[in-house]
Amino acid sequence: MARRLAVLLLLGLSAAGLAARLEGGASFTLPREETLLADLYFGGSALRLDGRVEGSVAAGCQTATIAGPVLGNVFIAAQTIDISAPVGGDITAACQALSITDSVNGAVRVLASTVTVSGRVGRDLLCGSGNLTIAEGGEVVGDLVCGAGALNIAGAVRGDVRAGGGEIIISGIVDGDVVIETDEGIVLTRDARVFGNLRYRADKELDIGNADAVFGTIEFERRSPHRELEDIKPFRPGPRAITAFFLPFAILALLGALCVGFILLAVWRRAIDHALDAALSRFGRTVGFGAIGLFATPGAVLLALALIVTIPAALIGGGLYLVFLYLARVLAGMLLGRWLFRLFGGRGASIWLTTPVGIILAWALCAVPVVGWLFGLFGLLVGFGVIVGLLGISRRP
Repeated sequence: MARRLAVLLLLGLSAAGLAARLEGGASFTLPREETLLADLYFGGSALRLDGRVEGSVAAGCQTATIAGPVLGNVFIAAQTIDISAPVGGDITAACQALSITDSVNGAVRVLASTVTVSGRVGRDLLCGSGNLTIAEGGEVVGDLVCGAGALNIAGAVRGDVRAGGGEIIISGIVDGDVVIETDEGIVLTRDARVFGNLRYRADKELDIGNADAVFGTIEFERRSPHRELEDIKPFRPGPRAITAFFLPFAILALLGALCVGFILLAVWRRAIDHALDAALSRFGRTVGFGAIGLFATPGAVLLALALIVTIPAALIGGGLYLVFLYLARVLAGMLLGRWLFRLFGGRGASIWLTTPVGIILAWALCAVPVVGWLFGLFGLLVGFGVIVGLLGISRRP
């Protein structure tokens, strides 16, 4: 009975993974008149969505433009991201520049150099950036938590503001408390309104400008240089905050692995199918060759660096080794999925079904506390063995 339940769970997870559209190449554009009734996974140079996506979007690219509504979540790693249409879920992004000019029903979590919000964020905004601007007309319904070189609030924040960094300028409205640690200064303009309390830490008491803009109390706490780390303890995020911040990136990593797995199947399905069968039939040999590839390659790269003349080859080899580290985890997940389905009697299951199941379980095993790294290391050994098998197949006529 337990085995049957496990199989049903795996089939449910894989079905969710298959309800998606996979796109790659230099660029992808969803025309304005089209509606995508699934999740979208994209890896390439330029992504543009003018049409409607009734699912989530996960992408890794150079530029991303979302000019059509997205009903689900958005996970993007890019150089520039421009969102000028409604997003029904959360936004999780890592980029150089992010611009949000429309409404986001969920939360926004971003690591970026420059962030500009002139639309509406329906929940919290968690940000690490060089410059963060809540433009006039922009609104954050929840809390604003950020570490920024410069923070400018010209719009409205309906919750609390907790910030640390350089210069902080408030010319808009904050309904909650403002808790700040700053190195450069705080400026409240004539139009600013803080309806809660203002508490700030700095090396010295600051001239904040329009003190009448604060309807609550103003508290200053001097920061002692030799106790700096102890002083900022109240600003350290708790376990829930850390989990809330990193969980979306973990989900994005899993979605990226699924996307890579499907792309590999689309390009080299027959070769991968044969390599996985060979790895299962000769598992000990696969692990042995994987160990050689995993541990011997760094030594070869270091030797090539030491010989000076072969430095270009060493750099190329080092880059390929890093790529293989990632691909090894994906291939290990694919092998795990195939083995599980064969174990439960699903020998004839399609590789398009076993792949997402195996990758999801492999990532889950690596996330297990204390022993997760052991699963990850063994997965690398197995994955490198599969890669060696693929290289052997590629050399055959």
